[in-house]
Amino acid sequence: MEPKNNSTPNEKQNLTCPSYVCKPGAKLYGIVNANGLIDYLKEPIEIDETFMATALKGREPEKRFRFSGTCAKSGCKQWDTTGHECGLINSVIEIIGNDESSELQHCGIRAKCRWFAQRKGLACAQCNEVIRNIEMKIVG
Repeated sequence: MEPKNNSTPNEKQNLTCPSYVCKPGAKLYGIVNANGLIDYLKEPIEIDETFMATALKGREPEKRFRFSGTCAKSGCKQWDTTGHECGLINSVIEIIGNDESSELQHCGIRAKCRWFAQRKGLACAQCNEVIRNIEMKIVG
């Protein structure tokens, strides 16, 4: 008989946080365009210290790029211990409120994205507008 596992599926999965910080090992998957929306890369690019040093010379990198990295789950202040999921995307959906589209835009991290795993296309409908400065307003 196997031991009981009390973890929920979302907590067990090794998913990606789509609102990560600029640091070596993070994946660059989007660039903020002139309209303030995200242009998604075909494939994420792992960033290194050279990229980080260059990115830090202008405005905060998180206001110009979108990064992903391994979801820290309960190690993150956004983690909802009651629902065992990321609480940030629920707040973003409530605040931005874009309707889910029948056609999803291309995204190089969707297959492992924490937000997509939780809220599917509804999360994707908000994602293009999420830059870390909006995140700070939500949690601040």
